[in-house]
Amino acid sequence: MSHYHFRLVDHDRALSVTGRPVDDRDQAFALAKRLAIDIAESRQEFLGKGYAVAVLNDAGTEIHRESIDSAEKSG
Repeated sequence: MSHYHFRLVDHDRALSVTGRPVDDRDQAFALAKRLAIDIAESRQEFLGKGYAVAVLNDAGTEIHRESIDSAEKSG
């Protein structure tokens, strides 16, 4: 099982980092989308300001970014 890390980012500045074990990259992307939706619903102050959930692999390389604004519109 791979370990991916999720960051709440404001453009390029990390505000919060958490790690979660998931089976694969697709699950990591799905979890990032769920986190973005949860933040959009519960933390309205982050909307419209360019915040996103970034997904990092075990090596610390960002492999995906899920916009909180997009999650709010689709969620």
